[in-house]
Amino acid sequence: MKVAIGSVVKGFALKTAVKQYLENNGHEVVDVGCYDTAVFAKFPSIAERAARVLQKGEAELGVLCCGSGTGMALAAGKFAGICAISAESPLAAEFGRKVNDANVLCMGESLVTPDLGARIVEAFLSNKFQDMPAAPENVRAFWAEARDEIAARGAQATDREIETLE
Repeated sequence: MKVAIGSVVKGFALKTAVKQYLENNGHEVVDVGCYDTAVFAKFPSIAERAARVLQKGEAELGVLCCGSGTGMALAAGKFAGICAISAESPLAAEFGRKVNDANVLCMGESLVTPDLGARIVEAFLSNKFQDMPAAPENVRAFWAEARDEIAARGAQATDREIETLE
């Protein structure tokens, strides 16, 4: 599977470990930055790059790392066609895919060890959305509407450099 991956400085070590795990397990990785810890990149810029890769169909799923996972999830979720979740356990990642149809996983380096991160990523990648036909009609209607809103959200990202605080 082709996976977009990115991080800010606080998240770089987790991203590096997850990237190695993905490559060691036969996945192709599209690294959208940051590429070292010397330049402080803003998380919305990295999230935008990953979202753009998914929008263009250059990767199937995305993994983003920051301090908590929350900022990246909020930023990535602003883009059309992106449903981003923050997960701190394999079960949360599994449910994010199965129940919420998430296509971007966000994790926090302050909360997730590299080993746990690999297990979370594996749970995210190995599960698919299940449209719950047995769910009550009002629940299915809610999710159908939510998916339509997610698909329509946000302006298309345009090419630009990573924003930094320098």
